[in-house]
Amino acid sequence: MKKLVLLFVFVAALTTLVACSQKPKLYVLNWGDYMDTDLIAAFEEEYGVQVSYKPAGSNEEMATLLQASNTPYDIVIPSDYMIDKLIQEDLLQEIQFDLLTNYESLNVIDKLETLYQDSTIAPYLVPYAWGTIGIMYNTTNPDLKTFVETNQWGALFQSGSYRAGMYDSARDAVASALLYLGYHVNSDDTTELAAAENALKNAGFTAWGEDNLKGLVISGNLDLALVYSGDYFSEYYVALEDEIDITFDFYVPDVTNVWLDAMVIPKNSQNVELAHQFIDFFLRPDIAIQNSDYIGYAPCYQQVYDLMISEEYGYDFDTFDPYPAGAVRQMYVYGSDDRQNRIVQILSRAKSE
Repeated sequence: MKKLVLLFVFVAALTTLVACSQKPKLYVLNWGDYMDTDLIAAFEEEYGVQVSYKPAGSNEEMATLLQASNTPYDIVIPSDYMIDKLIQEDLLQEIQFDLLTNYESLNVIDKLETLYQDSTIAPYLVPYAWGTIGIMYNTTNPDLKTFVETNQWGALFQSGSYRAGMYDSARDAVASALLYLGYHVNSDDTTELAAAENALKNAGFTAWGEDNLKGLVISGNLDLALVYSGDYFSEYYVALEDEIDITFDFYVPDVTNVWLDAMVIPKNSQNVELAHQFIDFFLRPDIAIQNSDYIGYAPCYQQVYDLMISEEYGYDFDTFDPYPAGAVRQMYVYGSDDRQNRIVQILSRAKSE
């Protein structure tokens, strides 16, 4: 009897395995915990497919995976400047917007659209989420809020007795230095880049880091640091959920960099039509609001944003809007390999001081 039961279980498992192997498979490359897995499961059930979801730790890791000829990704969600680079390397295909029935029912937020609509990246992307870089600071010192808001980027570069942290990324470090000096984040001017290098050298940062900077601010080991808005939001939501005292805040200077993460389709996608169906699924209004509520970042579509800041969802706080009235926003582009190499060298020399 036991043998018959075991045989039945084996046959059932084998049948399930064969059935699953026969389903179309979609390969998705995204940041970790940056998409509601329940919605991925709902897409699999509705379309009778399998989704292979791989998390990446950086835009550069995504690029490396796409550059490998044996990588069959169908959907990738990189940032604006990396999309620029991937297009230059002929690794992306244009989006077939006529296949996205839900895209027509949504309106990209006007201020966001003006940042990229006339650029070369526009035909290749469907916006996913957006935000800014800014200054996260510890609120246990009552004077720090006024110091940051008064000095804006100068709070990082002329921190005085405060312990400041800088992002260990050529893109972000040089961009913030350019912003501090009143230059554009994409400046390729030799004199302006030299000034940015001097600003980084003379700032006397207590720490260089990346995702760890937010933790150093929260723990009080740093007073302030450059972080992405997403870094702040992730800690803010955790503190709310765990009912922990919030001893940190986030300030976005009047002029800053806006980042845009977007869904793109690689040229070597093996399931182009299914990839468009996946994108369209996440553009469905009910799906879009559930996913935005899950990731907690500002949505790119006006209808979804309006719901997020409504009383029902409660995201109506100052720093949630990446582009408030009176602010100036700039979007970073990759530019050229030459400029990228130059800013990498600037960071290297600045850190060696």
